[in-house]
Amino acid sequence: MVHKDLVSEFRSRRVWPAMLLLGAVVALIFSIQMDLLPDQKQRIVGGLLWLSVFLAGATVFDRSFAAEREDGCWDGMKLLPVSPGTVYLAKLAVNMLAVAALECLLVPMFFVLSDLPLLGHAHQMALIAALASPGLAAVGTLVSALAAGCGKSGSLLVLVVLPLVIPVLLAAAECTRLLVENRIDDQWWRWLQLLGAFAVVFVTAGTLLFEYAIEE
Repeated sequence: MVHKDLVSEFRSRRVWPAMLLLGAVVALIFSIQMDLLPDQKQRIVGGLLWLSVFLAGATVFDRSFAAEREDGCWDGMKLLPVSPGTVYLAKLAVNMLAVAALECLLVPMFFVLSDLPLLGHAHQMALIAALASPGLAAVGTLVSALAAGCGKSGSLLVLVVLPLVIPVLLAAAECTRLLVENRIDDQWWRWLQLLGAFAVVFVTAGTLLFEYAIEE
C-alpha cells in the first residue's frame, strides 16, 4: 500500500508539489513579516516554522484516502486481508514521508530567510523534526479516515486537526526556540522528551482507533 501510494503520487504529482509550494509561500510570507530584532525573531521563529509545516502538510492529510474515496474503493480497502491497524500504519508512513520532505524544504528556507543560525545545530534540528512528524501525521491520517468514511470532502480538516496537534506544535516550537537561542539544556531535553511522548501516544491511539474510524 505504501508503494502504491508513492507510485501514484509520483505519476500524478497532484499533492506533493502543491504541498511544497504552499509551504514555501507561507514561509516566505512569514519571513517578510519578521522585521524584528534578532532576539525577537528567536522567540517566534519556532512557532511560525511549525505552523507553516502543519498548514502545508494538511493538504497531504486531506488527500490520504482520496483515491479510495473517489474511485469507490473504500469498501474494498476495508476487506483487505490485513488488520485495520496495518492499513493505518501504511497510510501513516506515506504521510510521514510527505511531512519529512516538507521539513527538508521549510527548515533550511525558514532559517535562511529569518537569518538565524541553523548549521551549528543541524543534528538537533533533525531530531526535533523526526519526533514532530509522527505526531502530526498520526492525527492527520486518522481524521482523514474519519472524513473519508463519512463521505466528506475533508475541506474542514485543518480546523479539526489543529486543536488535536497543538501539543505537538507547542513542543516542537519550544524545542526550536531554545535551539536557536543556543540553550540545549535540561529544559530543551524535557520539551524534546514531551514531543517524543506525544508521537508515541498519537501513533498508538491512531492504530487502535482506526478500526472504529472506518466503520459505517
